[in-house]
Amino acid sequence: MLNLSQRNKKLLAAAALVLVAALGVFAVTRYVGKQRDAAYLESYGQTALYVGSYTANYELYRYFYLNYKDELAADYKNADGKTETAALDRAVRERVAEAVRGLYGTLALAADYGITENDGDVKASAVEYIDAVKEYYGASGYAAELADNYMTETVFDFLIRVDGVEDKLFAALTAEGGVIESGEEALLEIFRSDEFVRVKQIYIENDKGEDVENNRRIAEEVVAEYRGGVDFDTLIGRYSEDFAMPSEGYYFTHGEMIDEFESAAFALADGEVSGAVESADGFHIILRLPKEDDYITSHFEELKSQYRNARFYAMIDARADKLSVSEADYVRLLKAEEIR
Repeated sequence: MLNLSQRNKKLLAAAALVLVAALGVFAVTRYVGKQRDAAYLESYGQTALYVGSYTANYELYRYFYLNYKDELAADYKNADGKTETAALDRAVRERVAEAVRGLYGTLALAADYGITENDGDVKASAVEYIDAVKEYYGASGYAAELADNYMTETVFDFLIRVDGVEDKLFAALTAEGGVIESGEEALLEIFRSDEFVRVKQIYIENDKGEDVENNRRIAEEVVAEYRGGVDFDTLIGRYSEDFAMPSEGYYFTHGEMIDEFESAAFALADGEVSGAVESADGFHIILRLPKEDDYITSHFEELKSQYRNARFYAMIDARADKLSVSEADYVRLLKAEEIR
């Protein structure tokens, strides 16, 4: 298991939905949203969220809300199998705010570089893509796929445009002379510096239903065995649940791993092993290793992609963090069952 940063996990969660849209799995929905003690909403176009100087309409809010509600529902069932509606609603609203902040963080950063979702090439590309999806599914199939996923064509178009803006922004920032370094010699220097680390880990995952404290004890026992002289690779084979880790370990820079993992890895000296590092996913025992120049040169393109992506999303993250997010009054008053 590659332990992506929390920021990248959030991005992936939103991107996964956009990807489904890109494959044509979204759509026209029938909504008769009702305010508490108020009239029916007149249209999807009504503002639902204020995101910095931007506004997000109800269609977008509903799309994220219902998708995240489906994703998180199983985590909010009590021992009797009943859904803890209020807690689920709070968690979903938090996820919606994070996802929408991320989208508008991309647009805000792009606007700083003169790129918008209304640029002619971005609009044309979105129209071309949506037309291709419609042709593939047919009119009724397209509408049905959209409806099954709480999507309207307006939101589909918006998300495809944001995706196009992101691609255009990335190209601008990584071009020669751009903000993000792309030159070979400069990148090699970065890869060989302390901006990159190489580690192996022993990972004890907190699987659903497992006793976290028991996993903590196992992780601490693993640390004790290592301190007692057992080879780290032997302990990996015996205990680790990170079955995707390459034999040479992970090479990474800031922003690629979850915060706890990253902090612990960069704090180690070459040859040092951490204690049991706890994250939301489980426990990590981390060995920092010296980087190998042969690996760096032979995996240059892979490391280049890692570095540029990490820097790019760190810039979006920083821009998004400047955006406050608040619900419109009518959305704040909507009960969970009224969002449908």
